[in-house]
Amino acid sequence: MRRTSVAGLVVVGVGVLALALVPGALAGGGRGGSKGGCTPKAPYVKVDNTWAWGQTGSFGLPAQGLTYGIQVVNYDVGCASTNFVVSVTAPGGFSVSMPANTISLKSAASGYLWATVTSPAAIADGDYPLTVTVQRAGSPPAASFTSYYKVYSSDTAAPTLYWPSPSDGATVSGRSYNVAVSSNDDHAVKTIALSIDGVSKTATTCAGVSYACQLNYSWSTSRGQHSATFTSTDWMGNVSVMTTTFTVG
Repeated sequence: MRRTSVAGLVVVGVGVLALALVPGALAGGGRGGSKGGCTPKAPYVKVDNTWAWGQTGSFGLPAQGLTYGIQVVNYDVGCASTNFVVSVTAPGGFSVSMPANTISLKSAASGYLWATVTSPAAIADGDYPLTVTVQRAGSPPAASFTSYYKVYSSDTAAPTLYWPSPSDGATVSGRSYNVAVSSNDDHAVKTIALSIDGVSKTATTCAGVSYACQLNYSWSTSRGQHSATFTSTDWMGNVSVMTTTFTVG
């Protein structure tokens, strides 16, 4: 090496300095590194229950058990799977049951846990807050979400049925057809039943997580004119019926 290569020595010095400042980035092993790095971030939690469009919570009668769908999102970047602990805090007199309260998620993955919340038998109508928290196992709570248990004791309005398939007057084809309908209520739909040509085919019990409930039934078709009758019932026994007439070509 020539003694006059001062610039080369300076370049070597800068290279050593850069290596000292960002060894993880160059070696690919440190937090936030471009290769194999791990950047922990606060998780996200949300309750999917809605009693109306974009309104969190579910309606329930006194002493009724309601199911709540709890979504957890791991926002970590480049990390191994992490265990998260979820808890639900309810007002006094309410009971909370969770089949599982921990979930393991990879970075950028999401998953669900489920909680059943039961209100007291003697309780006034009103909105009762439920606070859901999520945290890394052994760490302080990192995120929370507030939903509601909306207690009601009277209801005289029948459910609404909409989006029937087949629609009234429709012509359909094929060996099978997905007969479907949606229903919602000013409080909550309990069941939707289907009969075709006067013969009972199926019924669905609504989960109550969403304010809307759907029925789907794969029907083996036959040519000619037919009728589909949908019956929706709420928790107070109010009933709504819709019948469509259609043709299989």
